[in-house]
Amino acid sequence: MPIDTHECHSKRLRKPPAERCEEILCAAIKVFAEQGFRCTDVQQIADLAGVGKGTVYRFYPTKDELFQAAVDDVMLRLISQVDTAVIGIEDPLEHLKQGFKTYMAFFQHHPEAIELFVHECAEFGKVSKPRYFVYSDLRRTTWLNVYQQLIDSGRCRVNDPEQILNFMSNLAYGSVLLNRISGRNSSLVLMADELLNTLLHGILRASDEQAQTTDGHA
Repeated sequence: MPIDTHECHSKRLRKPPAERCEEILCAAIKVFAEQGFRCTDVQQIADLAGVGKGTVYRFYPTKDELFQAAVDDVMLRLISQVDTAVIGIEDPLEHLKQGFKTYMAFFQHHPEAIELFVHECAEFGKVSKPRYFVYSDLRRTTWLNVYQQLIDSGRCRVNDPEQILNFMSNLAYGSVLLNRISGRNSSLVLMADELLNTLLHGILRASDEQAQTTDGHA
């Protein structure tokens, strides 16, 4: 039986705008991540999303806006997953650990996300602040409160929540970025446990640490 193209076209147009937008963004993330901003043609995104090029432009008038929307979508999903993972965790140390693990797991399951961030820095880094850092700044107060609670619990040697936040942010983002640039492709889930273990327990045995402290005061 021949396919009724008119019927298929009508069904495609009847999709709710939100669903159509999601399909376009999903396609955009994939294509931009694989090819970068400059080498991507909007027609490629339209073809992957199963829509006309004009439909893409009705939602996103320019390729720049579509790219930024793709980055925003990734960041909002990252934030949502981390926030969901730490809901109800009152202990600040467990909050920190679960948030860190969820962050690393997100990039394990969505390697296209880090590709987008790399392309964004390369293409727009000189003209605007990367969206990753814009969103990170918006979450800063939330995480500062967690680290302050950790300090107040008496379990932390560092007494500056800003210092802890900067360290954790650099550790998380830097590890994900280095894993991608180096081509190691190590498991970020396993890496999260290794990094947390080193962070929380150090690299020295207690006796060696004590000996160095004693020698330093001699």
